[in-house]
Amino acid sequence: MNGGLMKTSRFALAAVATALMGTSAMAADLGGNCCADLEERIAELEATTVRKGNRKVSLQISGHIGHQVMWWDDGRQSDMYIGDGGNIFSRFRLRGEAKINPELSAGFLYEFGINNNNIGATNQLNGGDDLGGSSAPELRDSTVWLRHKRLGMVKIGHGSTSTDNLVLIDLAGMSSAGTPDNALYVGGMILRGNDGLLGSATSLNWGAAIRGNESWDTTRRNHVLYETPTLHGFTVQAAVAEDNYWDVALRYAGEFNGIRVAFGIGYQENSEFNGGSQIGVATTGNLCVTNCDVKTTDLKGALSVLHVPTGLFFTGSMGKRELEGTNAAVGSVYTGPDLSYWQVAGGVARNFFGYGKTVLFAEYSQSEGGLEQATFLGAAAGYTLNAAGVRTSSEVTHWGIGVNQYIDAAAMELFATYKNFSLDATGFTQPTLNTGAGGVHDLSIFMVGTRINF
Repeated sequence: MNGGLMKTSRFALAAVATALMGTSAMAADLGGNCCADLEERIAELEATTVRKGNRKVSLQISGHIGHQVMWWDDGRQSDMYIGDGGNIFSRFRLRGEAKINPELSAGFLYEFGINNNNIGATNQLNGGDDLGGSSAPELRDSTVWLRHKRLGMVKIGHGSTSTDNLVLIDLAGMSSAGTPDNALYVGGMILRGNDGLLGSATSLNWGAAIRGNESWDTTRRNHVLYETPTLHGFTVQAAVAEDNYWDVALRYAGEFNGIRVAFGIGYQENSEFNGGSQIGVATTGNLCVTNCDVKTTDLKGALSVLHVPTGLFFTGSMGKRELEGTNAAVGSVYTGPDLSYWQVAGGVARNFFGYGKTVLFAEYSQSEGGLEQATFLGAAAGYTLNAAGVRTSSEVTHWGIGVNQYIDAAAMELFATYKNFSLDATGFTQPTLNTGAGGVHDLSIFMVGTRINF
């Protein structure tokens, strides 16, 4: 009896072993076919996929697409334009970084913008489609850098210097709906007198009245920049650039007991601003006709405060620009008209609806001396400073309200804003644009738009 059971058990074990060996063989064959198919598929994907040049440098692609619709009214005429530009024109960037050792890293940045239908360049005579702008990408940044944790960063190339974006510090995120550089929205719109007449030249525009010859946000340049390591929230940047330009800036960011604070202050000097001509009072020697090099100096800064628990915020910025030149005819040094501005904004930034934070704000600004400076530098053809010694003045006041709704799930912003601009000007030889002869009609805009980040 026992012998039979033992024989039966041996036969059963042999059958199980045979079955297992067969299954293992089949699995081996199947695995071989599977791996071959997988390798073939990987090779196919590699042949059709964009790849980095090496595995040492990380590569990140980012940017945003932004568009808006702007309705405007200059007192005699109104219309609606569709475009990009403004504060959010579309752009894309390539950023790379590599670690050399635990303390030292290297990297690069390429950034391009596409601004073919610029809202800020439209006027009563030409809408966005009429401007004829190119849709080709425009280089904004092409820089390489080395950063040491204890020694700081050195950067070289074309791009932002120390004071760029300094006046745009904004912890709340008004972003697309609000910026201190209001000429980005209405700069191309021609001044219209209360008598209904437009300025005699397209350069007699709100951009000249608001900011003179150039933006308060620093122009990108070919430069070399040094940035210190962050110490207790503070950093210092200093840069030198082509055409005798240099600037320096101090920045800070920190949080105390639920209150976030960020501010910056900077100074820039450009000693080779080539104006075509300057128009001044000839009897005092303030006149240059050709090859007019002028030194421009800017002092500017911004402060932003956000109370995190409630979302209440305040943001302010200000700046002053001075001119100095040499009269080629008599060799005398003279100063041109100054330009100054300030802007404040405040409101609340909270996630009320669960989609992302909602930023509600009101803003107000004043800019003085824009028309005098633009005229003096030959940037506002059609204006003439009064040669009889009469004091000229120009002041733009602006107020606005807006909302910017973030949609976190889509990295998206939806915004709407209303802005009103008023100009007082006296002493110029264009009477229709002087306050005493009827003045300039207010300009109003209402804008809605969107931006998607990637």
